[in-house]
Amino acid sequence: MGLGLTNIATINQAQTLSPQVQLTIKLLSLNNVELESYLEKKIEDNPLLIEKQNTKERELRIQKFTDKYSRNSSNLDLLNNISYAKSLREHLLDQLLISRMNNKEKIIATYLINILDEAGYLTENDEIICTKLGIDAEVYEKILISLQNFEPTGVFARTLSECIYLQLREKNLINEELSELLANIELIADDNYKELTSRLNICKEDLFKLINVIRKCNPKPGLNYSRDTLEIIAPDIIIEKNSSGVYAIRLIQNYFSNITVDQTYSDIILESKKKKDEFITNHYRDAKMLISSIAQRQRTLLKIAYEVMLQQRGFLENGINHMRPLNLDKISKMTNLHISTVSRSIQNKFIETPRGTFEMKYFFDKGTYGEEQDMQISSKTIENRIKELIKNETPSNILSDDKIVNLLKKYDINIARRTVAKYRTKLNILPSSKRKNRYL
Repeated sequence: MGLGLTNIATINQAQTLSPQVQLTIKLLSLNNVELESYLEKKIEDNPLLIEKQNTKERELRIQKFTDKYSRNSSNLDLLNNISYAKSLREHLLDQLLISRMNNKEKIIATYLINILDEAGYLTENDEIICTKLGIDAEVYEKILISLQNFEPTGVFARTLSECIYLQLREKNLINEELSELLANIELIADDNYKELTSRLNICKEDLFKLINVIRKCNPKPGLNYSRDTLEIIAPDIIIEKNSSGVYAIRLIQNYFSNITVDQTYSDIILESKKKKDEFITNHYRDAKMLISSIAQRQRTLLKIAYEVMLQQRGFLENGINHMRPLNLDKISKMTNLHISTVSRSIQNKFIETPRGTFEMKYFFDKGTYGEEQDMQISSKTIENRIKELIKNETPSNILSDDKIVNLLKKYDINIARRTVAKYRTKLNILPSSKRKNRYL
């Protein structure tokens, strides 16, 4: 058999999405704020896209805004209402600038400032810092001591105990008992007061006095100066209950609801089609496709939100203890939408309800069967029931996981002890043996 090159033709079937479908999928994954930013860019790039002006609506919206925030002012300059606050890093660098450190020490100090976390703690251990900077421990310790005298007191600490110690030292409150308590600070977090009284050899009243001194300190001094990004939660959907007790659902009508094709160009568009002018015809096609995709996005969101509302009506009426388990597959079947479409639609979307504003994903929750096998119970409901039971326990009746299992049965919740322990751990609730330690 001879060797050689041959051409072999094969036929493969491949499914590709049209540009229209691809755009609709992209818009579905955006929330209202993201969609506005996306459309602002599109309007800049496409001269055929404009926003329909609704003078009455615009005037009403502005009037409502100024009434709330500026009383009788007709012009609101938001920039005049923004006060600039220095970040923790800027605040410390200002102090470093006027410190008596030499240039080499200031370079090292700048590095230490840059590795602080938001709370003001060093994020690397001493050995790693010395190795990275090529300095010995004595030089490092000298610079660190100087920096620990900066404001706010407590920054540049390596542990919570050290952070509290620095603040107590500044107030001249440090004594032998407080030093011993700081060395055992993890027992305070566990509410293990019994062990603390034993280690410090003091009575309960004296222990609580010491703990109250510590609690007046700030465990995260850097947060007073950190400038976090302001996250604005803008709901995409609103669920309201009218006076008749009927729930109504509506989409937020942002400015993108008024995006349209500029009809002043209609003659130019017709002429361009005849002459096959790609510049105008492509912009016209893109504009129509965008408007169609926005409309499809809105219809899809409304359909999904409506089914979610129907499924979680118990939550809307009576709160979290009446949340129902819900998954993507169930909504997919009810809406006749692909499960991937449902998944994209609920990403980063928020619903404003009479009970508050929630991320749409909040209403999707796994569950377990209750005592009655045809009734499923949401995991959020189970978590809340466990929190309520532990919140209402008394010093003489600390609830073990086994007791919680039995108490949950009266709510038709039938779960194992290890499941209770799993939920309790998730809620950051200590086991009963450690919760007892807070009571002496």
